[in-house]
Amino acid sequence: MVALAIFATASIALYSAVQHITRNSAGLSERTQALWIADNRLNELRAGMLAPGKERQEQRVEFGGRQWWLLTDSEPAPDSRLLKVSVRVSPLASLDDARQYSRAHLVGFIEAQP
Repeated sequence: MVALAIFATASIALYSAVQHITRNSAGLSERTQALWIADNRLNELRAGMLAPGKERQEQRVEFGGRQWWLLTDSEPAPDSRLLKVSVRVSPLASLDDARQYSRAHLVGFIEAQP
């Protein structure tokens, strides 16, 4: 009877640990993909493949078999030769929710166009 109680307690603890690891792994995967999307956008802007907008740009992109919201803000940097670009990425379906919650947020500087 004692061995059965010990086995039941150990099984519950192991099940709880597996659930915790699974949740953390899924969150880490989602955050990694969101960071890749944000980094890709900053690099596209730095390379001149895209022109930075004067105001917020909101775009729906597909990456890793999922839909993501990509929100890009540009503003003048303290150095007039640069622009400060803020990129946020959200996996949420609603644009209003995506504006309030982002899974990744990167800030970078690019050369300002004369």
